[in-house]
Amino acid sequence: MLIKSIELNNYRLYRGLNRIVFQNGNNKNLYIISGENGFGKTTFLHSLLWCLYGRLMADIDQTFNKEMAKGEYYNTLINNLNEVSKQKLHSEVSQNKLTRIKKEGYTSDSEYIKEWSRYSVSLEFTEVLIPSIPCYSLKITRFYDILLDEEIVEILIDGMPNELTKEIGNEIFINDFILNKDIARFFFFDSEKIVSLAETNTIEDKRKLCSAYNEVLGVKKYEDLKRNLENLRLRFRRKSDDVDSRNKLDNLISKQEILNEILEKQGQQTTHLDSQLFLLRKEDENLQMQLLREGSGVTMEELNRLESLLQNTRQKDADYKNKLKLFLEFAPFAISGKLFQQTKTQVERDINILQIKNNVSSQNSLLIDIANEMQETYKNVALSENIQKKLMTAFNNIVAKYNDSTDEKPLLSVSKEDFDEFISIYSNLTTTYRVEFEHLADDYRKNKLVVERTARNISNMHFKENDNIIKKIRRQKNDNERKIAELELKIRQTHENRGAQIRELEVLSRQISELSKKVSVDDSDSKKDKVAEQLIKELLTFLVALKNKKKSALEGRIKTTMNNLMHKTDFIGDVDIVIVEDVIDINLFSNDKVLIKKESLSKGEQQLYATALLKALVEESGIQFPVFIDSPLQKFDKSHANKIITEFYPTISKQVILFPLLYKELTKNELETMKPYINSVYLLKNENSCSFIEQIDVNNLMNE
Repeated sequence: MLIKSIELNNYRLYRGLNRIVFQNGNNKNLYIISGENGFGKTTFLHSLLWCLYGRLMADIDQTFNKEMAKGEYYNTLINNLNEVSKQKLHSEVSQNKLTRIKKEGYTSDSEYIKEWSRYSVSLEFTEVLIPSIPCYSLKITRFYDILLDEEIVEILIDGMPNELTKEIGNEIFINDFILNKDIARFFFFDSEKIVSLAETNTIEDKRKLCSAYNEVLGVKKYEDLKRNLENLRLRFRRKSDDVDSRNKLDNLISKQEILNEILEKQGQQTTHLDSQLFLLRKEDENLQMQLLREGSGVTMEELNRLESLLQNTRQKDADYKNKLKLFLEFAPFAISGKLFQQTKTQVERDINILQIKNNVSSQNSLLIDIANEMQETYKNVALSENIQKKLMTAFNNIVAKYNDSTDEKPLLSVSKEDFDEFISIYSNLTTTYRVEFEHLADDYRKNKLVVERTARNISNMHFKENDNIIKKIRRQKNDNERKIAELELKIRQTHENRGAQIRELEVLSRQISELSKKVSVDDSDSKKDKVAEQLIKELLTFLVALKNKKKSALEGRIKTTMNNLMHKTDFIGDVDIVIVEDVIDINLFSNDKVLIKKESLSKGEQQLYATALLKALVEESGIQFPVFIDSPLQKFDKSHANKIITEFYPTISKQVILFPLLYKELTKNELETMKPYINSVYLLKNENSCSFIEQIDVNNLMNE
């Protein structure tokens, strides 16, 4: 499956219709969409998730989850409309008309308002395989109209609606035939965020990863089929004439349903508690940083964090110095302020003289033309020659009174364009230049203070626990840590309760299974029941073999990919995937069989692990779908980056779309390494707070 085109119309930063057509067929699979911070890279990526999944996008990207938590999905839909369109809607359309449209819909005389009230995102695919349906192209478009509060999904197969999409529903069609939402994050991922895969420590995180694992590898479909067959057999027994056994079975099934509901609520409670724990830990980090700033004693972990702060501020110090050098190039002009002021006065005087001369010349020319025309007029009037002369003389005297002249000459010959440019430079040096220079100097000074203070704290670590400020912060931190400990205990107890409920559910399931064997089935369902029983047995055998095969293959892929991408030869000696019920653990071992703690890996190595896991899952799934990568290469050193460029990007998918920030997430050297694999390049530009997309030559990417 390949993307043929993407269209964004009035979606957030993107005013009007913005379209990208992907060139395919030249055996180059990399596409770059780049732009400065705030120009809409992440917005572009999120628009695709909204197009495919609508409100379900919160299950894929935590950014949406937080956004929706603040104002629900409706507010998110309202905020998606381009601000310029929103302003035009309310400034150029009367409130009465807007109210009428909300109540009655659009009419022929209000159809034009859709241009401001509606936004949409479209994805067009080629090489889509839909069983029993010929398909050259498939286009998905999601619209939203803020006046009608109407969200519409349109799916066209070869330009026409299809009965299949109507029959099963658009959302199910996308989930089943395009990309399942449970595995979408493996195809839409942020290189900065996927490091979290290496930090999957909570039960809930492991449960989510296990669900995605089963979905990606196709295991879930067979498990769902087996579960459906088991439920079918139960339905047969719940219709049995054996009333006593049937009632017992109904009672057990009711208990099972209640337990499932309890488990679902516990899962939601665990998610909420995990969220609270995350916020408390963030607050704890902030309190620790306050202690660091006050010079309190720190642990080695805290010292490393302080050194990282020093490294960042020193980098900022170097950046500020470079910017200051650029400003200092204009300093001579700013220093010669009086001379510059005199020059400005002279230039303004000269341009004024030229303007006066032009005005006088125009005025005199006009008077001469009037005098000539009056002379011709008098000739055509029946008057004596003497009277004509007197009238002409009198008129010329009047004209002479208004005929003007100036002998003043400009010192400089300045054109209007030169004058405007000079005034612009003068304005910049006297206003913007000074303000920006002052801000830059202030930022440099403040950062310098942070550098010096941090360096001093690192070199002179000592305890100041008797200091009143530190005592206050320490009390807050101790209280915060107490809350964290209580919350962790509560989460453990919730998991223990959940485990007990799961065990009880397993006992109930066995009881239901045993009792169902004793409950007779009506003759009309007997043959169906036997077929279902046989299919379940075959599925169980197949599932065991499939899971072992997939597990072994995935372990091998993770090991091979990690060792290929890392500097260290044979760094990973073995990989062991452990799945217990609905929880997964992926353990890494060194060559001497020692467990490697993933939290002990550097951030770059954690990202390599997450990348290797993603690559292994995508390759093992056999799913053909484009891969979108935000913030690529950010945490990699030069060697790792080259490995990712030459071994990961070219093989992960037929289409890999990168969203890099130039010079930070993609350097010139990395671009040169990438060029043989690049199909096309697009640049996000921004004018008047609206972004648009422009295709450029790859050789011009770093020159824009």
